[in-house]
Amino acid sequence: MHEYVGTCNACGTTIYCENGFLNGELSENNTLICFSCDERNLKNRVQLSPYQSNWPETFAKEKNAILHNLGDPTIPIEHIGSTSVPNLQAKPIIDILFGVENLDEFTHYIHPLSQAGYAYVPKPELRTRRFFKKDTGTSGTFHLHICEWNSSEWDEKITFRDYLRVNPQSAKAYESLKKQLAEAYREERSVYTKEKGPFIQSILNLAYKKG
Repeated sequence: MHEYVGTCNACGTTIYCENGFLNGELSENNTLICFSCDERNLKNRVQLSPYQSNWPETFAKEKNAILHNLGDPTIPIEHIGSTSVPNLQAKPIIDILFGVENLDEFTHYIHPLSQAGYAYVPKPELRTRRFFKKDTGTSGTFHLHICEWNSSEWDEKITFRDYLRVNPQSAKAYESLKKQLAEAYREERSVYTKEKGPFIQSILNLAYKKG
């Protein structure tokens, strides 16, 4: 059953809710926007920010809020992405890794996570994780990634983070690459992300070789 919610502020597409799934989301100025328009907006925002010393604290507070809302303190939750690496420039987005035993379980978390401000964003191209997003007017943007705990998806994200944390030269090389790509693909977020792939894989190869 479709429940009418409103229309996209950018293109006028009807936005509805079906079984708890919203085919759009609230933009940063609290207007409805469809996923297509939101994706185009995101592509126009490849902009790095200087490292903020409060990013780890922001993550810690958000983690506690999520666990409190879900009522299960045993859920593995980790801070990943560039904001988790000290002194690394990054898009001002806190990336959160959320572990489950089986990826099919993610549907059980859609409603409770919505109570914590997270909207599930279907991305058919993501086969080993599920994506949720939370925008706030004060504490910034949070991206939450659900994947199977101790899967290759989980392990690679943690390994990459940990390697950069203890190898500042590699972190600086990554930052330099990110700056180049942000300049070259400022309006093409998906290309920016794709072009980081070879460097990330090279770091993983080094980390696993040392391990």
